[in-house]
Amino acid sequence: MTSLRRTSLAALAAVLAGPGLLSLAAVSPATAATTTVDTEAELRSAVARANRADGQDVIRLGDSIDLRRQLVVSDDLVLDGNGHTLRATSRDRILDVRPGTTLRVEDVTLRGGRAPEGESGGAIRGTEATVRVVDARLVGNSAQGEGASGGAIMNDRGTLVVVDSRIRGNRAERAGGGIEANEGTTRVDDTLLKGNRTGAAPGNGGGLHLTGAGTVRVEDSRVIGNRASAEGGGLWNSATGEMTVTGTVLNRNVGSGAEATNGGGALFNDGGRMTVRGVSATGNKAPGAAGSGGGLLNDQGTVTVRDSVFTENTATRAGGAIETNLGTLTLVDVDLLRNRTGDAPGNGGGLHLTAEAQVTYDGGTVRGNDAAAQGGGLWNSATGTLTVTDVTIRGNTAPEGASVYNDGGTFTRDGEAVPSDNPDGGDDGGLIPGLPGIPGLPEVPGLPDLPLP
Repeated sequence: MTSLRRTSLAALAAVLAGPGLLSLAAVSPATAATTTVDTEAELRSAVARANRADGQDVIRLGDSIDLRRQLVVSDDLVLDGNGHTLRATSRDRILDVRPGTTLRVEDVTLRGGRAPEGESGGAIRGTEATVRVVDARLVGNSAQGEGASGGAIMNDRGTLVVVDSRIRGNRAERAGGGIEANEGTTRVDDTLLKGNRTGAAPGNGGGLHLTGAGTVRVEDSRVIGNRASAEGGGLWNSATGEMTVTGTVLNRNVGSGAEATNGGGALFNDGGRMTVRGVSATGNKAPGAAGSGGGLLNDQGTVTVRDSVFTENTATRAGGAIETNLGTLTLVDVDLLRNRTGDAPGNGGGLHLTAEAQVTYDGGTVRGNDAAAQGGGLWNSATGTLTVTDVTIRGNTAPEGASVYNDGGTFTRDGEAVPSDNPDGGDDGGLIPGLPGIPGLPEVPGLPDLPLP
């Protein structure tokens, strides 16, 4: 066939294909290379070739591999573990992803990675990169030394997406026992964060920690049994961060800090903006000497909680379920059930306000909570503002103010002011201490306690 004939047929084919297909053909990327590897040497060679090649390459593990040093990824890559394990056998992380690179890690276990002393990201460090972790297990990784964060993953000013994965038993000295996000965008979906922990410098965000003006979304996940030495056993949000948690279970997390503004067993908001919806928080603790907010501590930030349940959480100082220090807290259809405080001093078994906090509580149930001192259900500070609408408060206990203790601030229920200092104790029967089961009636001296219906 002549050259002219070939050119004419090619032109005709382009016309018949139409402008849409012609345009698509013009921007098609280079064909990705797929390589299966069985040894460390083969894997390193494949990564080096991928870094030099155009387009996105695919490397598939044919067997589990032990690594003596980290793999540096500087060009787009899919790492398909094929059910196998990459295990670090020396003091080095597993994957270091360079700026502008996209890495997808799937169906693999990353075990035993250890970032160099004082560096972050025990298994994966992404720097201004896009990292996607899908159906993966990140187990027993660590970031040690001063300033080290992200025991399993460090997202440094990039994009991180973790889906259908397990991040378990990792540790970081500074923050983010499981995941550290330094600014950037982070999304965790249908993932387990379990048994991750921080060291003591300062020791925030056992499961996940956000630094700076980033955004984090945690959806349909389980955050279980994580520990922080200071704040946010489960999740910790920064002063300039935005964190959204939806459809997630937060159980048995611990924030162990000793100060009054430490704690937040499951969730800690350090002045940023946090939105929580459809969450179940059970058995979380703030056990420090003055630990507050067994389930949630909002420290001078803005938090909205909707359609959620806080059950059997504990705090030493205040706010067995929720503590807000200054800041703004909105609760909509939230149940506070069987939470309690210790005895230092032991106020606000369900909810506690400190200083000029502003809380709006619209719909829900406060039941079975206990405070060692005051406010078995709710406790409002001398300068706080607490507005309660359509909330059932029954069966709570405290020596003073079994249902609610108002320490002189502004407390309103269904548009009516509630007086300060409720000296009654025992087991409440309604929102305002008085006749059991009849909210709003004044206290009647000498009337014996009656059993709840």
